[in-house]
Amino acid sequence: MKTTRILASALMLAAGFATLASAQTGYIATGPQYTPGGFGYIGGYRHASTYEEGVLRGYADLTRAGGEANYWHSAAANNWQDAYSKYLANREAKTETYFRTQAINRAAREATRPQRMTTEQLAILARKQAPDRLGDHQYERGLGRLNWPVLLQDGLFAEERAILDSAFAARTPGDAGVSSGFSTGVRQLTTNMQNKLQANIAGLNQMEYLAAKKFLAGLAIEAQQPLLPERLASAE
Repeated sequence: MKTTRILASALMLAAGFATLASAQTGYIATGPQYTPGGFGYIGGYRHASTYEEGVLRGYADLTRAGGEANYWHSAAANNWQDAYSKYLANREAKTETYFRTQAINRAAREATRPQRMTTEQLAILARKQAPDRLGDHQYERGLGRLNWPVLLQDGLFAEERAILDSAFAARTPGDAGVSSGFSTGVRQLTTNMQNKLQANIAGLNQMEYLAAKKFLAGLAIEAQQPLLPERLASAE
């Protein structure tokens, strides 16, 4: 029993010296220790000299960890916001590019599409494309006399020519207008003469052919026009 008391006193004395040394140096190094829970051995470490210091150091580490977490959370939020802003900008640019391309395509189609003509423009075009009326040297309106071009004086056109001469000489005020019987008859006869011209074009003079064709077109136009006042006066 006495030996046991001596050994216990020695151990307490050694612990006292160890505590004093720890208080003077602040930290004490220890060898590798085994951590429970299956995490194995860890290297040596230093610990606080007192319980209060350990608590304060723990609070300091906790505060620092919270600050770092807040910093990284803020950085992550800023990065996400920046990425989202770029995504919206790219999406807006893509949308603007799409509609700008559509507008350019529409403008190009409109530029190449024929423009609709106004009523006045159509009337002017119709007048320009309409065959010319016969000149005074071709049709003596006061007498109702037709002066046929050389080519149409051929015997090939004798029958139609005789009928037209008689019709224009005996023409009355009612023999006018597109839907009149006079205009319809003249149009049929001039069409027959044009067909004969076309059938014999190979043996005809080009200039005479064009002059004869233009005369027949003008004759059909004359059949639609009203009689001149001087013709009416001579008929009375």
